[in-house]
Amino acid sequence: MNPIEIYLLRALNNTQVLPDGTVYEIKQQMGRINGLKIEMYHNDHNPPHFHVKSNCGTIDATFKLDDCSLLNGEISRADYQRIKYFFDSKKEILVKFWEETKGNK
Repeated sequence: MNPIEIYLLRALNNTQVLPDGTVYEIKQQMGRINGLKIEMYHNDHNPPHFHVKSNCGTIDATFKLDDCSLLNGEISRADYQRIKYFFDSKKEILVKFWEETKGNK
């Protein structure tokens, strides 16, 4: 698959089409930390993970749910410390969301 096909497949897996033809992304914002959004997608692919995006679009990273290690993207040490603090205090909620939305595709 080329990068465009991968992008489209990923986008289609995270969208739903309403009867009127409206397409929207299925995601849940789990929290916010200093301009960073913590998001999870319904029925996302393995391994279990969560996404972090910045309001300005400079950060788009993914972290493993078991230990908060970086799967992809780039992030500063200071931002990682904020994310890790959020993760340590909310891990139970994040894992529950993953399990309840059948993230094990």
